[in-house]
Amino acid sequence: MDLRRLFLPSLPVLALVAVACFSDPVFPGEQVLGTFRFDATLDRSRTTCTGQTGDPVQLGDAGVLRFTGTFSSRGDGGTGFLTVQDFSRSAEYEGQRAVSRHRVAATFQSCGTGCEGSQIEETLETLLLSSSQDELIGRNCSGLVDGGVPGDGGAQPPGPTPNGYDVQRACGSLTDEFIPGTTNCTCTRACRAVYTVEGVRVD
Repeated sequence: MDLRRLFLPSLPVLALVAVACFSDPVFPGEQVLGTFRFDATLDRSRTTCTGQTGDPVQLGDAGVLRFTGTFSSRGDGGTGFLTVQDFSRSAEYEGQRAVSRHRVAATFQSCGTGCEGSQIEETLETLLLSSSQDELIGRNCSGLVDGGVPGDGGAQPPGPTPNGYDVQRACGSLTDEFIPGTTNCTCTRACRAVYTVEGVRVD
């Protein structure tokens, strides 16, 4: 099954990779951190959807999925939003980590036409890097060592500046949990698809 078609019933899911076109966007919260262009690549070593009988989905080779998302925060700095295609969902910020979880109702063809209650729970978890930290890792998420934040070389963490919020790259993972329903469903177990994601700031 083509992954792009798979997600069509669940519009808020990030893996719906249609291009978003914003005109004078207004993002919720008091502080816009930045807009990122993300590339997501399926990590089969952490993915449990294998296409076996009972799985709610079958994942084909979808290649690199691309989407654009904007992080913004409330005044307290710890809570805020992730906006994708004009849809804003909650996000939590702790230090340099941003985590956004969202659950939506879904329809899986392999669960049968009468299946009720199926859902997708999605988590985007990223480490946000400032421009100086990005330079230290070679402007590529593969330069991170065990997910650590560069702390030497005089690099400063992300934060507000007179010229806007200093954040340049987002490194992490996107996880989609496919949860079968409990009524009239032929699928019998949940499974997950895990993607490595790398986001580069575009605005």
